[in-house]
Amino acid sequence: MNEREMELWEQYPFAIESVSRVRGAFLCETKEGLFHLRETGSTEKRLRWENQIVRQLERQTGIPVDAYVENKEGNLRTEGSDQRAYAVKRWPGGRECSMAEPAEILWGTEVLARLHRGLEEISRTAEREEEKPWDWREELARHTRELLRTRNYIRKKRHKSELELQILGGFPQYYAEAQQAVELAAQEDLGEPLLCHGDYTHHHLLIQGRQMAVVDFSHMGWGVPAGDLYLFFRKAMEKHGWSRQLGEAMLAGYQKIRPLPPQEKRYLRIRLRYPEKFWKQVNYYYNRKKSWMPLRNLEKLRLLEQQKERQRLFWEAMEKEGLL
Repeated sequence: MNEREMELWEQYPFAIESVSRVRGAFLCETKEGLFHLRETGSTEKRLRWENQIVRQLERQTGIPVDAYVENKEGNLRTEGSDQRAYAVKRWPGGRECSMAEPAEILWGTEVLARLHRGLEEISRTAEREEEKPWDWREELARHTRELLRTRNYIRKKRHKSELELQILGGFPQYYAEAQQAVELAAQEDLGEPLLCHGDYTHHHLLIQGRQMAVVDFSHMGWGVPAGDLYLFFRKAMEKHGWSRQLGEAMLAGYQKIRPLPPQEKRYLRIRLRYPEKFWKQVNYYYNRKKSWMPLRNLEKLRLLEQQKERQRLFWEAMEKEGLL
């Protein structure tokens, strides 16, 4: 550890045995267990609110979670010598859920359904913190405007790269799909917002023995629970080439524990029809220096083209069977 890191750890009431770097953070081993230190942009009030929710969630569902611990002064936020704020969590440990393993994906889906049942109950009494519910309809509209902005930018360029030509080639169809999704979304009501994890991906699912823990609730807020399912589901489908068998099993496994209300089914249907992956690559292109773009971005767009027909057949099958 360097001097700054040691200074931070010294503000906590446990003896350090070893420290290792992990994804954007530090993991500390002590006799009391594992602790995780990371920079935070949250206020003390937000951290305490988050702690209250996750501790209640763990009691109600039995799902292991991470939770912030107080420093020696009784605060959850710790100021470093670099004028940045940090927070330490008690960490459940384990390895990340593997998106290459269908069994682990299905396990993660069932854990999510249990998580949502717990959060749904907690939502009835949880403090709102004056936080506005996430408006997914406006998000889709904004992303679609960004697609058009980028297309117009590329059109004006005299010399276009292979990546830029790939974007222009696929643009008409993807933009038409985006517009259709935005029109359908505009007809939907936000409904009663519920607490959601906010970033439910395999990076935040840790497996240790027969337990799967859920960590990093820093994006938790009010919205549509199916938003968590959509993110996890889409990433699994992209990884497995829109496998109908895996998709059916994921939706069935989730709904066995928490049946999706009609409004959330419509939400999933709209979100899965929106060309999210295309938007992500286009947005990444627009917000980076154009002098050099990683080859993998071009490869991702080409893979997207290859999977397009399988994705369409997947949608049609899911909707025909009433799963979406």
